[in-house]
Amino acid sequence: MLALIRNDWLYLILISMSPVVECRGSIPFGLSQGLPLSWVFVVAFLSNALMGIVVYEVFGSLKKHLLAVERVKSWYEAHIERSLRRFKKYEWGLAVSLALFIGIPLPGTGAFTGALLADALDLSRTEAWSAITAGVLTAAVVVSALSWSAIQIAR
Repeated sequence: MLALIRNDWLYLILISMSPVVECRGSIPFGLSQGLPLSWVFVVAFLSNALMGIVVYEVFGSLKKHLLAVERVKSWYEAHIERSLRRFKKYEWGLAVSLALFIGIPLPGTGAFTGALLADALDLSRTEAWSAITAGVLTAAVVVSALSWSAIQIAR
């Protein structure tokens, strides 16, 4: 029985850290396995937020190395930077908007995508980490409430 519980927690962490599914899939999984809601919430939130922060940091480093290649840099400036310039006039609301985007509990709007957007929008580390964490927290609360309610109704 102890080995089964450990495997469920490991699966919960891995699902939380996987792109697209993230805590939107790990919380329902954990609750369906009979794990306690409070611990499922904490583990899913922490592992999903950590994954988003790691993706932000790794992508930032990777981007620096890729932009050293002239062809990549010219393509990036022509396509990406030009498209993102229009967002710069709304700079005061970018972090809040990003947190809301991450917090929408739909596939493709999570911490992984949010981390890539934070880097593309040139948010500071503090703004990016805050937006990722706030967005994951919002998504985890919404998914926990919906999953717990569905399980209670199904009983």
